Amino acid sequence: MSKEEVRKSFTAEMQAMLIAWIVKAAIEKAGKEKAEPAIKKAVIRYGEQRGKRMAMRATANQHPLTMFSYVLYGEWKVGEGEMIILPAQDGPNLHSKIPKCNWYTAWSANGLVEFGKYFCQSIDKAVVQGFNPQLKIEINAIKPDGSQECDFLFCDFNPSPINMTSIKAVMPWDYHTGHVYKTMKEVLMKELGPAGEEAINQAMAEFSKRYGADAEQIVREYQDVDFNVLPVKKA
Repeated sequence: MSKEEVRKSFTAEMQAMLIAWIVKAAIEKAGKEKAEPAIKKAVIRYGEQRGKRMAMRATANQHPLTMFSYVLYGEWKVGEGEMIILPAQDGPNLHSKIPKCNWYTAWSANGLVEFGKYFCQSIDKAVVQGFNPQLKIEINAIKPDGSQECDFLFCDFNPSPINMTSIKAVMPWDYHTGHVYKTMKEVLMKELGPAGEEAINQAMAEFSKRYGADAEQIVREYQDVDFNVLPVKKA
C-alpha cells in the first residue's frame, strides 16, 4: 500500500492497542508504583488537549461551551456496528450506556484489558475538563473494571438549536493515534526517565509488528505536531 493508503487504514483499534502496549511496557519497565501516576498524568493531558480543541471549534462557530455542544464536537467516529451507545434523557441529564466499545473489544481480544483500563479510568473526565471545566460528567461504571457496560451521566445536557453544517470536528485515526504516542511519550520520558523511553520503544515495536513499519512511521511523524492547537488544513 502507498503511505496515504496506510494512513487511511488506521482505526480506533490501532489507537487502543498502542495505548495498552504503552501502559503494559511502562509497568514492566518502571514498576506499577512508579508507572501508574505517570500513565494517569499522560492520559489526562491527552484528554484535556482533545477537549480544548473541541472548545476551539465550538467557539469559532459561536456555539456555547455547553454539554450539548461537547457531545456534538466529539473528534472521533467509528464504523457502523463497532460501538453501541444507548442514550436516554434523564431529567436535565443525558444518561448513556455503552455495552459495546471498540477499545474494550480490541483489548479483550488481545488479553490487554488490565492495561487498557488506565485509559478509560481518566479519559472522559479529562476531555470534559479541557472543553469546559464548569461542566460535569459522572462515570458510574466502565467495562474494563468488570462492568457489563460503561455507564455515563452527562450533567445538564440541554439540547439547543445549533447550525450542524458548521460542525466539522472529526479527525482521522492516524491523528488520534499520533496524539496518544506523542503525549504519552513526553510524559512517560519526563516522569520515568530511561524506563519511559524504553517503554515507548517497546510499544512501538509491537505496533510495527502488528500493523507494519509504514504505520509506525506515520505515528512517529506526529512527534512534531502541536496538539494544543487546531490542525492546519492541507492545501
